[in-house]
Amino acid sequence: MPVSDIIERRRRERSNKIMQFPDDLGAHSVLMVFNKYEYKKPGTRQLNKVTNETLSNADLSNSSNIMLPLPTNLQDSFNVRIQRFDQEIGGELIASGASLGAGSGDMSMGQLTGALAAAIPGIDMSAYAGGNITEQLSKDAAFLGRRTIDKAFSGASRNVDAGLGSTVNPKAALVFEGVELKTHTFNWTLAPRSENESRMIRDIGNTIKRNILPSYGSVGGGALSRALLNYPSTVDIFFFGIDPSYFMYFKTCMVTSFEINFTPEGMSLLKGGKPSVISVGMGLIETDIHTSENYGGSGSSVEVNYSDLMADPNGTGGGR
Repeated sequence: MPVSDIIERRRRERSNKIMQFPDDLGAHSVLMVFNKYEYKKPGTRQLNKVTNETLSNADLSNSSNIMLPLPTNLQDSFNVRIQRFDQEIGGELIASGASLGAGSGDMSMGQLTGALAAAIPGIDMSAYAGGNITEQLSKDAAFLGRRTIDKAFSGASRNVDAGLGSTVNPKAALVFEGVELKTHTFNWTLAPRSENESRMIRDIGNTIKRNILPSYGSVGGGALSRALLNYPSTVDIFFFGIDPSYFMYFKTCMVTSFEINFTPEGMSLLKGGKPSVISVGMGLIETDIHTSENYGGSGSSVEVNYSDLMADPNGTGGGR
């Protein structure tokens, strides 16, 4: 039996553990699994993938589970922090020495001075012990002499530059500073067609609020009974009915915003004063960054087989 059929059968079998809207939700849907917050070391969370165990009793028995139609906006974006900086001559020499001495790894001060000594023959690196290496190297670069004129005549170096028609190359470079946690925004328009569906929308809204808000903690009771706040739940996102390798995968998220508009089309009520249509918006942020390894790249820690990663989204691999 195909994995997709197994998943659909288990979804129906576990329907009492999943809050679903609408009653006749089709094959295309999103499952949100809210779990109690649990700290995990950065870099250890994998991409959420649908497997034939995603809807098992073990996965759903201790969580709040909500299944809705696919949100109207599915947008994948990555923000990588890259900054420009001026190396100056001294910085360029240090970068070149470090590149020759240690590649892309880390290095100690001893390794750095050794690499610089090899990269810049004729300079006694022992003279820089305990000092600012960048500043010392800049002073030792004879063509930077115009910069020292400023010490005697403020702003003189700029006038020298103007007179000569040249200036010291700032050696512009880029520095990588990290990757932002991914954020997402989901939107739905939900219109109940029965009393049961109206109740389900209400219950889904309350369940989401219960999971995304903190609860009071305590440190011994008494006057300090509400001194702490427990973290809200995390949520795992799974898509059904689509191939996520053509869309996107998620890592465990926390909800940053949640709003319900009870009158998106003006005041329109069903029998008993219930809203006839509501719009729902949800903002999320993932708890771990995506790295090259998640998409078939290989690094210094874990290698991921690209063919396995991009195989049928209902196959094995990944996980929470």
